[in-house]
Amino acid sequence: MEQPGSIVMFMIWLVVDIIFFVIAMLVLKFAAKLKWLTAICLSIFAATIILILGLQILSDAKIKISSVFLLPAVVCGVIMIIEFFRWVISSDNASVNTAERDRILKMVEEGKINTEEGTELLDAMGRSSALRGEEKFSRVDMVMLIGVSLVVLGFFLPWVYVVWTKQIPGSFEAAHGYQAGNHVGAIGWAVLIISIASVIPIFITPKNFLYKISMLQIFLILIGAILVISILVQAGDKLGAGLIFCLAGFVVELFGCGVKFKKLAA
Repeated sequence: MEQPGSIVMFMIWLVVDIIFFVIAMLVLKFAAKLKWLTAICLSIFAATIILILGLQILSDAKIKISSVFLLPAVVCGVIMIIEFFRWVISSDNASVNTAERDRILKMVEEGKINTEEGTELLDAMGRSSALRGEEKFSRVDMVMLIGVSLVVLGFFLPWVYVVWTKQIPGSFEAAHGYQAGNHVGAIGWAVLIISIASVIPIFITPKNFLYKISMLQIFLILIGAILVISILVQAGDKLGAGLIFCLAGFVVELFGCGVKFKKLAA
């Protein structure tokens, strides 16, 4: 049975956490100039971490961490992921200069050019803007670099947990361990090399080869993802976090490369 004093301490900590959430939200909104949705989600993340730390401190009171406390953070995580991908995709919509677009539309209205010619000019402007964007890191490039970072991180995390029999004088005992990407052998190194190779063109690809190189990047990413999935299926209940990180990294890379390919093919 929980002691009344522990419950009071928990309620005090909860009130402090709520005050922290409100302050953090206002700072992120008005000082950092973030959107309300982003400020609220980040504040909930921080408040959840503080609440969990408080529950750990009060563990002697036998107040357990409930999934109810984690649910808001999970929901905010999903929202932030959706908003992140929308932010990446929105870079396509801003590719055509608004002033130039209005000028072309005005020319169509005045009859100086027909509708078909106006459409071709707008498409050409979009492609030109997309190519100019390759002179610096775009949002899509950053997404692909984030994806490769996840794969590299996953490469060094446990892929598969293993159990083997170890002989000791007079008997045997079970030994526990894990295999990371560097322990798996050729297939593990292939996953790492493919992931890194898929983003190298970001730094060295000439503009006139962007379209074809994007197709090659998609092909490499799919090969890497297939290798990871094949090991993931074989791992079964011995699955480690490393494979999850690697697969997530390839998914993020594929998304970013797909957005770039769509932009260049427009």
